[in-house]
Amino acid sequence: MDSSIQTAVRKIVYIMVVEQGLRAGEGMSPKLLAMDLDRHGISGQDQQAALDLALREGWLQKGPLDEIQLTDEGFDMDFSQ
Repeated sequence: MDSSIQTAVRKIVYIMVVEQGLRAGEGMSPKLLAMDLDRHGISGQDQQAALDLALREGWLQKGPLDEIQLTDEGFDMDFSQ
């Protein structure tokens, strides 16, 4: 897997947990998440690839209103690595 995609996945979860203070089951709009990722210098292409990977791995899920939600696994991700 491309290391830039791995970095982007970790950044997505970091933004949601640390910067936005979200818990498992809570989410944010794709538009707001994209704005935060832009601020962190993650390209649009990497953002989409990272979102796809995080959804496949079960770290994130789509909510009923198309928001991006943290799962228990995503919330428990270790940022110390």
